Amino acid sequence: MKNFILLLTLFSFTALSANTNDIYIGFGFARVNETLAPYLRSKKTTIPNSEVSLKIGYGKRSSYAAEFSINYLQNHSKYYAQGDAQKLGFNVSLLKAYDFGIYINPYLKVGFGAGMLKTAADTNNQSLTYGNFHAGAGFFIPLSKQMDIEVAYQYRYISYEKIKLDNASNPTSHLNAVYTGFNIRF
Repeated sequence: MKNFILLLTLFSFTALSANTNDIYIGFGFARVNETLAPYLRSKKTTIPNSEVSLKIGYGKRSSYAAEFSINYLQNHSKYYAQGDAQKLGFNVSLLKAYDFGIYINPYLKVGFGAGMLKTAADTNNQSLTYGNFHAGAGFFIPLSKQMDIEVAYQYRYISYEKIKLDNASNPTSHLNAVYTGFNIRF
């Protein structure tokens, strides 16, 4: 957590010396479907949930950007044990947006992240850590020079840590998210 605060502070100081409208802060909501690979069950299971995101980014709405985001998902289903709860993730993404002279700015995004799922399946820590790679596409709808609405699709491949050391495979999942958000640019 200390590293995250330090990184966010350094990023903020860099932002103060940047050109106008290069820094943006956004928040949004995503509807997600996570398909768990067979691990502790005999077949694939798809879990629908909702996710809230808060992000800070540096870049132009019409070219390149880097984003740091925090995602929070309140679990409503069983992942690996009864009582599985919150899922908290931190992601870093690179974004390439395009300005075709139309009202919207489409973009492509790739990145990686890490996080934690609170679960009783891990009897030692009561949580599982995970890593992810993600890719997506979407578009910005400018409302003004400082504000825009963002609509996107994102795919994440998630690999959870092993629950038992004697099992040869890690639990994995494929997450599909449809995201809608609001960004303010400085």
